[in-house]
Amino acid sequence: MKTLDCALHNRAAIYQPGVTGKQVAFLSPPFTWPLRIPKLITVAAVNEATIPIARENDPFENASSESSYYGILNILYYLKAKYTRIHFRYSGYVYIAHCEQIDQHEVLLTAHGFQETQERRAVLQFEAYNRYYMSQVLVLRTNENGIYIQFPAQLLFLQRRRHIRLRFDDLFMRFTILYSPIGHTRLDEKNLESRFPYVMQEIAREDVSLQTMYRMLVSEIQAISGDFEIVFFSARDEEQLSLAEKIVKEQGRSFYIEDTMRVLSYTSPHSHVNLTNLSGIFEERAAKEGDAVALRFVEEIRKADARNFIVSYLMSPLSLFSEIKGYVRVETNQFDKKYINAAQAVDLHRLMELFSYAMSKARIRSSHFDPSSVETRVVNISLSGLLLEFSDEAIFRYLMQHRRIKMLIPVMGDDLELFGEIVRFTQRGGFYYLGVLFFKSKPGDMIRLEKFIHENMQFQFL
Repeated sequence: MKTLDCALHNRAAIYQPGVTGKQVAFLSPPFTWPLRIPKLITVAAVNEATIPIARENDPFENASSESSYYGILNILYYLKAKYTRIHFRYSGYVYIAHCEQIDQHEVLLTAHGFQETQERRAVLQFEAYNRYYMSQVLVLRTNENGIYIQFPAQLLFLQRRRHIRLRFDDLFMRFTILYSPIGHTRLDEKNLESRFPYVMQEIAREDVSLQTMYRMLVSEIQAISGDFEIVFFSARDEEQLSLAEKIVKEQGRSFYIEDTMRVLSYTSPHSHVNLTNLSGIFEERAAKEGDAVALRFVEEIRKADARNFIVSYLMSPLSLFSEIKGYVRVETNQFDKKYINAAQAVDLHRLMELFSYAMSKARIRSSHFDPSSVETRVVNISLSGLLLEFSDEAIFRYLMQHRRIKMLIPVMGDDLELFGEIVRFTQRGGFYYLGVLFFKSKPGDMIRLEKFIHENMQFQFL
């Protein structure tokens, strides 16, 4: 051995010009011969070694485990008795296997088309007792009977679900939103019902009529003043908007001037949170340029309003999916001989909120509840809820505030009528996903859904 080491060292020096035999020991790194032959890796050593698994998006990384011998044995006998499909991942392929025989230290599986390679490690994945199991196993041998694997030392499983989910690629549904309380408090909701009883009855309907809502809106506006107009921002550029219009668009509050002859109507903050004026801009300019400059700025705006014979005016925002799209402007002039008071301004603001809600509800119904609509796909469904997918970001964000929906799902030649509440929001790959929890259904529809899931789950691996 020593002679062989010297020969190899001298041979290494031949390929390095200028290196003598005495300098061989100082070569970096030195060429050495292993002094001991490594031991062969036994089956026991392979079994003790940890099998590396890519942890990227691994759902079993923090999963619960079953390590009891008799617990695992009970699960394996369940697989054998029910002839449950097992996903056998081996050497880059996934085989459908079944459990045929269970011994104390090994398990016999059968898999159609299985081909053995030098790989000795495999992964089992299966569903049993409404749990999704995974185990890393060692392949002992194969023959004409099947695949012999070592008895699993541990079974990892995901959280147990109350109901089994059924996945789909081509099941589409329809939905529309249900009325949810708009008032900030129960008292506020009661005030809306007493102030606008017919409006509240109309928006509570599933098929709200915008024509009816518009007639009621106009009737309420004309009770304040007959001089009004509805303006949409889409028809104008940002540079063309007036200062008041920019405030309405940015703040989402009603711009209200009670008396154009009084500067305080422009500079004094309103007591109600839904009303605004130039008080914020006045204070900002006063802090930067002084009170006199800020007051001259407001005075110019006041004079421009007065020259147009305006006595008081109100600009209430109009929105679609919580995004300001325009406003309704109501004003009184010197010929009307009356003012718009603060109570009327607050009432009109709340009425425009109700009308905006009706517009959003009608828009969702026309696009996602139409019988020919294929905008919404059912990703998976169970007896307790479903996961739906669509691509409209505006509706996705609007549903975060209005979570109660009615759904129609075509099942077994008819539509299931289900009612649910959205409890989860996710976004992935340009699509938006909503997790819905059922709370009510049409009589008999839950029984039909249970039958539908039972008939289709046999061919799906959950």
